[in-house]
Amino acid sequence: MKICIIGGGNTGWWAAGYLEHKFPNFDITLIESPIIPKIGVGESTLPQVGFFFKELGMEESEWMPKCNAVYKIGGRKYNWIDADPFTFTFWYNAEGQFDEWVKKYLDNKVDKDDLNTLYYEGSWASYGYHLDAEKAGLIVKDHCKKIHHIYDTIDELPKGYDLYLDCTGFSRKFVKDKTFIEDEDQLVVSAWVCSFQQDTILPYTEAIARDYGWQFVISLQNRMGSGYVYSSRHVTDNEALEQYKQYTKEWNYYNGATPRVIKWKPGYLANPWVDNVVAIGLTNGFIDPLESTGLYMSLFGIQTLAKCLERNYKPATFNKLLRKTWLEASRYIRHHYMLTNKVDNEFWKHYKEKDARKSLWENYNYVGNDYRTLLPSALWASLGTYFNEFTYYKSR
Repeated sequence: MKICIIGGGNTGWWAAGYLEHKFPNFDITLIESPIIPKIGVGESTLPQVGFFFKELGMEESEWMPKCNAVYKIGGRKYNWIDADPFTFTFWYNAEGQFDEWVKKYLDNKVDKDDLNTLYYEGSWASYGYHLDAEKAGLIVKDHCKKIHHIYDTIDELPKGYDLYLDCTGFSRKFVKDKTFIEDEDQLVVSAWVCSFQQDTILPYTEAIARDYGWQFVISLQNRMGSGYVYSSRHVTDNEALEQYKQYTKEWNYYNGATPRVIKWKPGYLANPWVDNVVAIGLTNGFIDPLESTGLYMSLFGIQTLAKCLERNYKPATFNKLLRKTWLEASRYIRHHYMLTNKVDNEFWKHYKEKDARKSLWENYNYVGNDYRTLLPSALWASLGTYFNEFTYYKSR
């Protein structure tokens, strides 16, 4: 098979590396524009990224220093409710361990933080990573052996290939069916982002609820990344920038960096694979930087495509699996906003109109437990514990 990948960012090179690894006899070309800038965000990842690199034969000692990566034990939440900060870690809810723990919690025999420390050691994956997303693409590029690499800015699909991977990001330059499933309940559509000098390396992603959205703080080996994710419906870009500058006023910019704004439409393509063109990564969709699902969805799209090619599945199978996983990601992210007790302004009041108490535990019972699940039941259990919401909880 002859495959052409258009887009040389993180997603493009990860796709090239993975397909080369899985199908050494394929003829793969990657076309990369020398003038189109790369977004370079999404530096907080889930543990599955480590499994991906390992499958490619790349050990942590090899790739982590090259993309300034640090270990991430989870995500630490601030200000989403009137309570102390709480860290979501990657523990495994084997045989419904949570159902035993929650009885003790509701009887005031343990506190919230005990949930993570009790089941963290020996879990399916005890950590994820913070990494420089652009460099994480380059290290896979250097790992590739037979990829035909072309620098060019193209407006039409080149002839002579059996399959095309559109990795052009939000422009979706070569997508054949742009039917879009918009997440209308997701109000955040913009983010001011910047790099700052590193003071202390934190082993978790900070997610801080703010006036009209939330702020992330991510540590790398050489710098810190932070962004204010906000609703453009409730605050202008200039007003959000002033708020962002207030949130970060104690920090120094890294190497002359200045804040830049990123915008997106929350949602995903209904049919990312049509005819011989497959949308991967940001081309496929994006919801919200919350919970590090962005890079995971790039990986999931790449690996699902490989399975479909290996088993000769039709595009309809790929499209169905991607829609299902995007919906799971959207549900989990949305529950953060709907379960909060914040009513500071119209942004937060919008989510108070949505009752997520029952659906929280419906999802907990629905999803699986192993690492192949994007958001296993342990993360839903942590969500309920953080928000102290057990109205509809029932032990299995």
